[in-house]
Amino acid sequence: MYMENLVLFLNTNMFTGLATILTGGVVILVYFRQKRDSKIQAAKVLLTEIRTAEEKLSITKEKLSTGNSNDLPTSIIQSNNWKKYSHLFVSDFDQDELKLISSFYENGELVEDFARKKANHLWITTEERARVTVQKIAKYVDESLGKDDPSKYVADRELYLTKGMDAHNVPYSPKVTTDRIKTLLEGIETITTSSAGVKLKKLANLTK
Repeated sequence: MYMENLVLFLNTNMFTGLATILTGGVVILVYFRQKRDSKIQAAKVLLTEIRTAEEKLSITKEKLSTGNSNDLPTSIIQSNNWKKYSHLFVSDFDQDELKLISSFYENGELVEDFARKKANHLWITTEERARVTVQKIAKYVDESLGKDDPSKYVADRELYLTKGMDAHNVPYSPKVTTDRIKTLLEGIETITTSSAGVKLKKLANLTK
């Protein structure tokens, strides 16, 4: 009797409806769990990227404060994952916090771009110096023909050329590029210690 009643119940519209609701509930539960896990992972990726960028920006600022504008970090914003994941956090941050993070990424990329321009200019200047040096030495070799000591003639002028370049022809990069980087750095706020950073850590299930 029990089995007959069970079979009858399984064939009713009520059971079909319950099964549909249950299946839908499981699907919804899985969806929200996956969405939550994706959000946690995205927050961790952003935190890692922001921390790395802050370290590179700190190195850049320190170098410029000591007057060393060469060999600046040229990889600050690794992938700009904020463009990829920002839509996940619209409801978690207020407008000021969203603007703060967006500004951090935008200005960080600009600093990176200017640092690359400086690096490229430095290499171009170095290559030009090498080209001029080779031309000058070739000229000295031609001039040394018929001299009492050709080798000494070339060596003396090569030494003079090298010292002269070291003293007066130091690799140069436009000052406007350095000034632009300094201006950008002044406007970049630290994210990890801000209210946005605190929220991001909580979203990533991290405390530090």
